[in-house]
Amino acid sequence: MMKKNAKLWLAVVVGVAALALSACRAKSPAPPSAQSSGAGSFAAGESRENTGSTTSPPEAAQAAEGQAAKSRLRPRLEDDYYEYVNWDILSKTRIPGDSSSWSYLYQLNQDAYATLDQLLKETVKKRPSLEMGSTEQKIADFYRTALDEDARAAAGLGGLAPYLESVRSANTIPQYLESLAGLRRDLGLTSLINVQKTEDLRDSSRYVYCFFQPDLGPGKEILEDGTMGSFLDEYQSYIGRVMEYSGMEPGDAGKAASEILAFQRELAAATLPLSRRQDPDVYYNPYTAAQLQQLLSNADVPAYLDALGIAGRDFYVVTDVKALEACNDWLTEDHLELLKNYTVFCLLSDMSLYLTPQMQGNALAWHNFQNGIAEMKAADKLAGEMTQSMFGFEFGRLYAEQSFSEEDKENVTAMIRQILAAYKKRILALDWMGDETKANAVKKLDSMTLKVGYPDHFTDIHAAARITPPEEGGTLIGNVLALMRAETAFDLEEGKKPVDKEKWAMTPQTVNAYYNPSGNEIVFPAGILQEPFYSPEADLATDMGGIGMVIAHEISHAFDSSGAMYDEKGNYKMWWTEEDLENFRALAGKVADYYDGQEGFEGRFVNGEQTLGENIADLGSLSCITSVVGDDPDGLRALFTRFATIWASKYTDEAMIRRLNTDVHSPAKVRVNAVLRNTDAFYLAYPQLREGDKMYLAPEQRVGIW
Repeated sequence: MMKKNAKLWLAVVVGVAALALSACRAKSPAPPSAQSSGAGSFAAGESRENTGSTTSPPEAAQAAEGQAAKSRLRPRLEDDYYEYVNWDILSKTRIPGDSSSWSYLYQLNQDAYATLDQLLKETVKKRPSLEMGSTEQKIADFYRTALDEDARAAAGLGGLAPYLESVRSANTIPQYLESLAGLRRDLGLTSLINVQKTEDLRDSSRYVYCFFQPDLGPGKEILEDGTMGSFLDEYQSYIGRVMEYSGMEPGDAGKAASEILAFQRELAAATLPLSRRQDPDVYYNPYTAAQLQQLLSNADVPAYLDALGIAGRDFYVVTDVKALEACNDWLTEDHLELLKNYTVFCLLSDMSLYLTPQMQGNALAWHNFQNGIAEMKAADKLAGEMTQSMFGFEFGRLYAEQSFSEEDKENVTAMIRQILAAYKKRILALDWMGDETKANAVKKLDSMTLKVGYPDHFTDIHAAARITPPEEGGTLIGNVLALMRAETAFDLEEGKKPVDKEKWAMTPQTVNAYYNPSGNEIVFPAGILQEPFYSPEADLATDMGGIGMVIAHEISHAFDSSGAMYDEKGNYKMWWTEEDLENFRALAGKVADYYDGQEGFEGRFVNGEQTLGENIADLGSLSCITSVVGDDPDGLRALFTRFATIWASKYTDEAMIRRLNTDVHSPAKVRVNAVLRNTDAFYLAYPQLREGDKMYLAPEQRVGIW
C-alpha cells in the first residue's frame, strides 16, 4: 500500500497497533524502525476492523463450536497455564462476526469507540450551531459526508482523478517520477519510491528523510510463503478488480494484475526480511544526494528531492540498499507501462475506503478474505470509525478529559518508578555484564522519559483543512484529501525544525503502549490504563501482572536486540564494551533458538529472529515484576493469573497465519506459556511442577537476558 497516509486506511481497517504485541513498534514519527522495529509496542493490532463479506457463519456452526468447547476438558495448569486460566472466557466467547479476533485489547478498543461515538453523535446534532472552521464542525461534516453513499457514488474518483491522470499520462521515466513526487508531496502517498520523515538515529534532536522499501502489498513474507498460493490467487483477483475500477477493460485489467503481482514478487526477492529490518546496523545507511544519484542512476535525484521539498539536506538514509537498487533497475522506459499500472493500483487500493461504495466494498471484501472475517460492518459504524481515525488526537483530547483522572496518572507514574528501580537492581546484579556497561545501562534508565495518559499539549495538524459540508457539495473523498494535504504540509514544515520531544505517536484512546528508542521514552495512553490491565482498587501483585507487565515490557525494549543499541539520549551509539556486547548477543541467540521451537498455529512455528525484540521484552518484563512482588507465593499466583488473563484472545485461522508471517510479536498463548516456563518465580508459585509437565523447563534450559 502507498505508505504515508496508508495509516488512514490501516487505522480503520486493521485498528490501532502496538500492545497486542504483534508488532510492538511505534508508528510515525519513529526511526527507520517505523517499518522495522524502531519503537517497541506492547501489542499488535486488536481494534476496529472493517469487513466486506456479506455472509454470516451459519448458526449451526456456531452451536457446534460451542458444544465442542464444552466437550473438551480444561487442561491442568501444569500443562497449559494460558488455557487453564482463560478456559471459561475462551469457551463462552465468540469472535464477533465483523472482526478477525476477540481479546481484552479488542474489547477495550470497542469500548473507546462507543464512548467517542456518543460524543460524535452529539456533535452532529449540534451542527447547525457550530462555527465554520471549528474542530467540531469539521468532525460533524466529515462524518456526514462519510455516510452519504449517493454523493460518494456521484463523486467517483473526485480529487484523486488528476493524480491518476498524471501517472497514466507519463510518457517517460522523468514524467513518471514527477507524478510520484506529486503524490508524495501533496498527499503523503508512495508506491515505488517510499520516502518518509523520521528521527535521525544518530542525532535524535533532528529529523532525517529515509528511503524505505517499496509497496509490496501483503508483504515479503506472504509473497514468498509457498503455502499461500490460494491467498495470492485471490490477491491477484483483487488487483484485477481495482484496475477495472480504474477504467481498464476486464481483459486488460486481468493482464495488469498478473504483471503487478509478479512485479511485487520480484521486488520482494530483493528486500530485507522482517527479521533483518530490526537491526540499526542493517537499516541505517546515510547517503548524500550525490551518492543517492549513483544508487538511483536511472532517476534525476536532485529534481526528485526538489519536487518533494526536501532538497539540500546533509544526507538521507536508505534503509534497504538492495531494495532501492532493485527499484532503480526497473526505472527504464521498457518497464514504464508496468510501473504506471503498479502505482495506479497502489493509489486506488490505498484510497478505496473513501471512494465509491463499489470500490470500498471491493477493498473491504479483500480485507475480510485475508482475515477470515464473516460480516459487513454497519455503514454508520464504518463512518464513525473512519471519522475517529482521521481525527485521532482531536477525539483523544475529549477522551482524556472524560476517561482518565489525575489520580490515575499519579498512581501509574508511581508504579513506573517502582518498576524502574527494580530494573536497575536487576541490571546491577547481572553476572554477564561488566561495571562500565552497567553504569551506562543505569544512566539510560535514569534518563528515561515517562509519558502517561495523554500529551501535555495537543497540536492541531488539521488547522489548515477546510471540511466542506454536504449542503455545499462536500464529498468524502474531497474532505479526506483536504485532511491529507493539511497533514502532509504540516509534516513537511515539521521536518525543518528540531524534533518535538513532546509529541506522541499514539492517541490517548489507543489501547496499547510503546517505547521509542530515539526519545528514550515509554508511553502509556489512557486507553490501556483500565481493567483488566489496571485498577486503582487492585492489590499490587494483580496490577503488576497487568499494567506492571506492560510497563516492564516497554522498559525492556530499551534493552532488546534493537533498543539496546541506543544511548540515554536516544542516539544510535555503542555504549557497550565489546565483551559485554558479545555476551548479550550470545544470550539473544539462545532466546531466538528457543522461540523457533514454539508452535504458533497448527504446525506453523514462531520465527525466533523476527520476534526476538518482543520476546526479549516479554521475558525481561516477567523477571522484573516478579522481583517486585518477591517470594510471596500467593502474590505471585495473583500476578501470573492476571498476566495470563490479559492475553486471553481468539483469532480466525486466516488472521493467525497472517500474524505469524508478518508480526514481530509471538502469538498470545506463546507469550504466556513460553515466558512462564522460563521464569524462576513461576516454580515458586507452583511448586508442584515437575519434569514431564508441559509447563516445566529444566533450569539449565531456561533462557532470558534481563
